[in-house]
Amino acid sequence: MSERFWSNAGTEPKRSFRWYLTLAGAEEKIETYAIKTVKKPSFAVSEVPHQYVAHTFYFPGRVTWNTIDATFVDPVDPDQSAAITNMFVKGGYQKPVTELAARSSLSKGNFTLAVGEPKITQIDASGNIIEDWTLHNTFFTSIDYGQLDYSSEELVITTVTMRYDFASLSNTQNSSLLS
Repeated sequence: MSERFWSNAGTEPKRSFRWYLTLAGAEEKIETYAIKTVKKPSFAVSEVPHQYVAHTFYFPGRVTWNTIDATFVDPVDPDQSAAITNMFVKGGYQKPVTELAARSSLSKGNFTLAVGEPKITQIDASGNIIEDWTLHNTFFTSIDYGQLDYSSEELVITTVTMRYDFASLSNTQNSSLLS
């Protein structure tokens, strides 16, 4: 029987405050120190019912990976809002000020180049990598530049929602789990 972390001082559970997100595309990078929160990847498996006489049996269907929200503090220098906006523009967005620009659209290929492959890395108390989640074919589905308020001294927080096709997980125990 394996030792439990609460009965062995040499083992420790993963901690929710020991991590960093790498979000760097071909030309822009979000500074790791500015990222405040990120949700780890998650997925859902649909179910397919099959009716046989008076019974219903269920089979696993398609896997759908859920979106991820990342929030970060928006420093003045380097300007993280500008970096996020540049990633969005490199993804193909153009202001609809001309007829040609009005007909343009975002491109998944351009977006994935602009955003790169975001990586969520969990570390231990010594800074060693415990696990890495890599998001593949990522693009932004939402950007929220935060809220301004004269009655508050809070930092401006930007939230980005990312859609990806799938994620791979590698850790120190098994070199590759979901790849």
